[in-house]
Amino acid sequence: MHISRIDVHEVRNLRNATLDCHSLANIIYGQNGSGKTSLLEAIHLLGRGRSFRHRDLRLVVNHSAENLVVSASIESGKASRSNKLGVMRSRTGQFTARLDGSSLQTATQLAALIPIQLIDAHSFNLLEGGPLLRRQFVDWGVFHVEHAYTKLWRRFQKTLKQRNQLLRHGRIDEDLLRVWTAELVPLSEQVSSYRKRYIIDLASYVQTVAGAFDGLGELEIEFYRGWKDDVSLAEIMEAQRQRDVSLGTTSQGAHKADVKVRVNGQPAADTLSRGQIKLLVYALKLAQATHYQAKTSESCVFLLDDLPAELDYHHRHQVIDCLIDLKCQFFVTGVDKGDFTSLVNNCEHTKFHVEQGVVKSD
Repeated sequence: MHISRIDVHEVRNLRNATLDCHSLANIIYGQNGSGKTSLLEAIHLLGRGRSFRHRDLRLVVNHSAENLVVSASIESGKASRSNKLGVMRSRTGQFTARLDGSSLQTATQLAALIPIQLIDAHSFNLLEGGPLLRRQFVDWGVFHVEHAYTKLWRRFQKTLKQRNQLLRHGRIDEDLLRVWTAELVPLSEQVSSYRKRYIIDLASYVQTVAGAFDGLGELEIEFYRGWKDDVSLAEIMEAQRQRDVSLGTTSQGAHKADVKVRVNGQPAADTLSRGQIKLLVYALKLAQATHYQAKTSESCVFLLDDLPAELDYHHRHQVIDCLIDLKCQFFVTGVDKGDFTSLVNNCEHTKFHVEQGVVKSD
């Protein structure tokens, strides 16, 4: 996947900005607050339909506008022609997306068109935070390589929601609870099966990519499905029924899954420095992109917000070299363009200077 042109309108302080970005490497530099991260946010909106900085999109639309619009020309490695993709978000919550003039119904369709990998200041949470982000990491990978997974995942989420709503009622209809439990158990097992197969497959890619980065040690990645391996989920839910009623929620299942990452036998978040954790996050995301490319023959688009932060020059070079080897288009921000000059000398690249919301090719 490659983005050749992006037009941004009314995204924060970017009133009107255009990037001709035919290059593999796209360097976005400028002072803090100039609008660099807002450009990455605009690309993320194009690929996900939402911001990575705020859930409330009213904060993303320019204060003097009612709508934001992001459009782009995108090129797939499997197709010989360019497609036009655009999204519009309003302050009132209206969402419109079009591909070559035809309406798209969901943000999921956008994600399938532009597989985006984001690494920013909050990416530490993939290892240091709760299991939700790690489940999202796994689900991103399964979604992009298993076409049946999205429908299954939605059915699972809907059924889980229905069971939890019933559990929160003052008086429980036992027959209805058995119905929702009987439907939830096989869905949870199927979701877990997809996730487990993906992690087993991904593990070798993680080992390979991490081996290209100095100082990470011996890595292990293990999947926890959300309940004990030696007991069936049906048995667990029957035994936990009264506890679930007391808590008002389903206590075990695929929604409790997690991924455990260890370095030299110890939890990565407990043993690595901040710089090493950031490097490990890069390794995980790059391994995921490598796996995706092997399965689909397409490449991801990487958004790297402030690459120089937490990474020394040597490790920055290793990250960029890996992206170039994968032929993944990437957009990277920083304050000083000099931080990138020697990093991208070996590939086609374009520099963009951002100053007070105005973007110029350098």
